[in-house]
Amino acid sequence: MNHLPYKASIIVCTYKGNQIHLEEAVRSYLNQTDCDIQLIISTVEGDESLRTLADYDVVFVTQKTPSIYGQLNNATKYIENEWWCYMSGNDVALPNKLRDEISLCIIHNKKICYSAYNVVDGQLKFVRKLEFLNSYSFEKNLEGNFIADTSTIHKSVSDAYLPFSTEFDNLGYWDFWLRIGKEHSDWFIYNPNSTWNYRVNEQSRHQKRKKDESWEQQELQDRIKMLERFGPLRGKYGKA
Repeated sequence: MNHLPYKASIIVCTYKGNQIHLEEAVRSYLNQTDCDIQLIISTVEGDESLRTLADYDVVFVTQKTPSIYGQLNNATKYIENEWWCYMSGNDVALPNKLRDEISLCIIHNKKICYSAYNVVDGQLKFVRKLEFLNSYSFEKNLEGNFIADTSTIHKSVSDAYLPFSTEFDNLGYWDFWLRIGKEHSDWFIYNPNSTWNYRVNEQSRHQKRKKDESWEQQELQDRIKMLERFGPLRGKYGKA
């Protein structure tokens, strides 16, 4: 049995982000309850975050050009701990995120914990709570991705299933979860308690994309191409 404090790594990918939000996020990640954190900041050479976070206890990983999954793949090479997760430079973790998710995995002999989370506005004011399936279903995961990118992962999983695909733009995590779930659906456990705050405002990347019809069409094509790898398409993506 593991003993507290747990040890975990958190990866933050950032580029030209809101620096106030970034500092709020970083403080929430470094101040986790009962958990020693290695915080890895993956960014682009010359990004403002390198100055903003210069006095924080973080590991900087830089590359020449921005790419969310390229930055993630680059950063995962520096993970030092048994458990890790990705967190956004905009979102804020609740104090017990890592402790609660790691302890659930240990108690139930699981390797990935996905949690409910809160949607908040730009000032972190609560809007609503998002809840998901109480048990993982590969078939349901094919219909839509309900596993948050921020889920806590045992390093043995990422050692076996990384790198993230850079082929499908914004769908790299969904593809990652499906590749795992197809072979090991029993590795997942759900935590019904919220562990982080998902900040949504007009500057959010996904909000901007919703207004871009060309991006929506490209994402649809990416989804079809990705899902075809897992068998015949179904529902709104296929003919079934």
